[in-house]
Amino acid sequence: MKSDSLGSPSKEEPLLELKSLQTHFFSDEGTARAVDGVSYKILPGETLGVVGESGSGKSVTALSVMQLVPQPPGKIVGGEILFKGQSLLNKTEDEMRKIRGNEIAMIFQEPMTALNPVYTVGDQIIETVRVHRGLDKDEARAHAIHMLTIVGIPSPETRVDEYPHQLSGGMRQRVMIAIAMSCDPSLLIADEPTTALDVTIQAQILDLIRNLQKKAGMSVLLITHDLAVVAEVAHHVAVMYAGKVVEYATVEELFDKPAHPYSHGLFKSLPDLAVDGEPLATIPGMVPPATRFPSGCRFHPRCSIATDKCKTEEPQLDYLEGNTGRTAACHHIDEAAKL
Repeated sequence: MKSDSLGSPSKEEPLLELKSLQTHFFSDEGTARAVDGVSYKILPGETLGVVGESGSGKSVTALSVMQLVPQPPGKIVGGEILFKGQSLLNKTEDEMRKIRGNEIAMIFQEPMTALNPVYTVGDQIIETVRVHRGLDKDEARAHAIHMLTIVGIPSPETRVDEYPHQLSGGMRQRVMIAIAMSCDPSLLIADEPTTALDVTIQAQILDLIRNLQKKAGMSVLLITHDLAVVAEVAHHVAVMYAGKVVEYATVEELFDKPAHPYSHGLFKSLPDLAVDGEPLATIPGMVPPATRFPSGCRFHPRCSIATDKCKTEEPQLDYLEGNTGRTAACHHIDEAAKL
């Protein structure tokens, strides 16, 4: 049976809440502040989309929640991770093993590397449910076939005995979802679940996650760089840049009127089929290395409205006037609105 030792949050309480989370990596080149003060929350049954360029800290934040940051060189050096009101940072490794895959499950970016190539896909589902649910071998195999059926894999009685290399990319992604959903988690972390899939398979995977979410009533933390995916499935969005959240809003608020200059840049970078012959807009420069973040606002070297204040004073997330719960970290919100 599923453990309820963590209790069940009320509708008003966040299922997951991060408070000023800091995860750093230590090397000869210096300290990489990959996650440097991230705060956000996910309510029961809600989908939070986390967007930003590669190097923004999205995946490291998720790995921190799962307590899967490699130590060394990584270490959570500050902040809190609260799940159902309890701190995950106070859990022992044995306690976290009972939570991973059971209460919190994760779909990793690349299923071919996340799946074990020397075990059948069925064995990898069976291992999960035997550890967390205490099923015997026959019961676990039947459950594995059931899960493969749920995620839409044809001939599940045959596929259950196949190896990852025998499946297509879309099928491997479905197997990852089957493993993640096999114990009915309260929270599903989906890290780029549609990367490298064609648009047809991408739509199928997103529909599958959404339908499973409705049936199970679980929350989803969706990490992606694709704003179209966020628009389709998310309730709230956290925009990350250089290890920090620079804007937090409902999906409607963000798509109607982004507040932070970086958010504006992301939207302007989207292809527009209605504009013929115009070059694709880009954000100049790159995300700075986590070992060498600039002083002041970390986006200022790439920002068209940056001032001397932006170069010396770091803006903090602040509530926007007239928007309940919406925040942004910018010294010039009024100017950003004109971009």
